[in-house]
Amino acid sequence: MTSFQLDTLIEGPMIRKTGSRGSVSISSALSIAVDEVPLDEVELLGFLHFRIYTAVKAQGRNHWFGGRIFNALSGQSPIYIPLSGTHLRQTLSFVGLQPPESVVAQGRYELRLDYAQRAYDALKSKLDAESK
Repeated sequence: MTSFQLDTLIEGPMIRKTGSRGSVSISSALSIAVDEVPLDEVELLGFLHFRIYTAVKAQGRNHWFGGRIFNALSGQSPIYIPLSGTHLRQTLSFVGLQPPESVVAQGRYELRLDYAQRAYDALKSKLDAESK
C-alpha cells in the first residue's frame, strides 16, 4: 500500500514529496525499477521535455472549470512535474542545486515547473555545445 503525504514541503516551495512506495505488485516492480535507474543526459532531456510539455498543457486547461477537473482526475499539475528521487537528483544537478538529504531514490517528488525548465534549458545547452 502506498502512503501519500500531499503538499508536504521538503525544502521550501521548490520540491514537494507526494508519497513513498509501500508494498507493490510484481507487475509494477519493473516500473519502479526503471524509475530508480539514472538516465543518461539525452534520455533525461527527453524525459524532462515530456514532463514539461504535460505541465504546460495542464496550465492551458487550468483556465476553465472542465480543464481543472480533467487535471485533478488525471493527476496532472500545472505547476509541478512528478519525478522519482533519482531523477530529481539528476535534474537539480543541472541547475547547480544540491537536493535535500531527505530525498531518496524510492521517493516520489514534484519539482516546480520553473526549476524543471531551467534544468532542461541548461541540459539542452550542454548537449548542443557537445554536439558541435
